Amino acid sequence: MKQYLTLEDLNSLTFSQKQALKLLWLPAVNDRAVASVCKDAENDIYEDLEFVVGEVIISERGTITLKRLRMPEELTDDEEIPANEEESPEEVFYDVFDPGDYFLKENCLPLFNIGQLINCLRNTKAGQGGFSLDIPPASGIEAEEGYRISDRFGEVDRDDELIDLLFKILKEQL
Repeated sequence: MKQYLTLEDLNSLTFSQKQALKLLWLPAVNDRAVASVCKDAENDIYEDLEFVVGEVIISERGTITLKRLRMPEELTDDEEIPANEEESPEEVFYDVFDPGDYFLKENCLPLFNIGQLINCLRNTKAGQGGFSLDIPPASGIEAEEGYRISDRFGEVDRDDELIDLLFKILKEQL
């Protein structure tokens, strides 16, 4: 069972949907997120970096900065990175690019888990009237039907993956 949204899920959003998702997201420590980081300003090359939020910093002006949580294996002690003889120094730098630990919330998107998606849905127009989530048993005929979401008018949608179903409904609300 898929537990979190993926980068591919977020890439399926339009620009305006991404902006709306950012407005719904109130970052917290241990949230998973993805930052769009400039890797090469001259050539306008950006890279998506997935990370775990280690700290949320709010400035006096209300700007939200996210500090990424680094795992011990990610920390280096000024180790020299071996260069491949076939690569130029620019290519070696490009491969070991480290964007740092601080990202503005406006440059990030959340990689919600199932619970966060449900909470987010509750704060949308779809959640105003409430909805029902049908979870099938682990085996049997009903299990083959997958997960279902219903509102007060009946079934809205269904999917084999719960998180995909929730995200599909959220996308329609963004």
